[in-house]
Amino acid sequence: MRRFVTHALIFALVQALILVVVWRTCPDDPNHYMAATVDKHARLRAVATPRVIFVGGSSVGFSVDSRAFAPLGLEPVNMGLNDGLGLPFMLAEVAGQLRAGDVVIVAPETHLYWTGSQDDALWAVVQQRPANLACLAAAGPRELADLSDQGLHFLARKLRCAAHQIATDRPLPTIYTRSSFDEYGDFAAHRDVAPKLEQAIDQPWPAPESLSFDRAIAALAQFADQCERAGARCFIAWCPTRRHELEREMAVFAAIEARLRADVNMPMLEHPGEIGFASTDFFDRGPHLSGEAAAARSARLAAALATAIGR
Repeated sequence: MRRFVTHALIFALVQALILVVVWRTCPDDPNHYMAATVDKHARLRAVATPRVIFVGGSSVGFSVDSRAFAPLGLEPVNMGLNDGLGLPFMLAEVAGQLRAGDVVIVAPETHLYWTGSQDDALWAVVQQRPANLACLAAAGPRELADLSDQGLHFLARKLRCAAHQIATDRPLPTIYTRSSFDEYGDFAAHRDVAPKLEQAIDQPWPAPESLSFDRAIAALAQFADQCERAGARCFIAWCPTRRHELEREMAVFAAIEARLRADVNMPMLEHPGEIGFASTDFFDRGPHLSGEAAAARSARLAAALATAIGR
């Protein structure tokens, strides 16, 4: 038995060494889009309270113009990066950094109310900022399980890149880069660029009765309690949606809104009926508003927030 254990440990050590070699021979682009997690966390820690912190995926990164909130006397911190990270992780990124006087606006992509992380985005942010492992651990064992589920795909990509001697996150000729975020954490490079007018990713959602919102609702309820204990105020907003999709899926929105009102102590700054936009208001195929539409939407949210907090 002792001999078997010794051989098993030697085998594991050899595999670990191989993994280290592969990792080191496959460098990462420091200007890759996901590397913005480093800057966002640095700002979250550094700026003075009171802050207004935006939580969500890329729709928050693209569709919030933080300049609209600065007149409220709040320091904006836009944490929006990628919906593939999942809602529990996004909330955990902020929960440990809450301070008295902070304001948090949570606006997840709508599908995150019934889905978890979707790809290996979790691996990407851990690779770019290893301290994100603490956020994963705080989010709970389910998020660590999601990380392990996505690990094989991420490792396969690493191996392919090592074989071809290219970076995992090789530079791409697009504006989707770390340097495209401004000092607040907003994705700003698209503001003066004409919308791409791409065909939207548009698939009908499941019927609301077939969906479970329990995981997201539990995470939001816990986060609301954490905000209250820290002396921070938190609010719900919604993901910008193409008008025809909003009309088609209104039953799902209504079901989510009902659960939020019943089980989560977060006032709403806007209602689903207010977040329908024309297709021409979006920059690309995702839920990313163009610069002009983002500015208008942010001004409306800032006015609602000013009323809510008495500014």
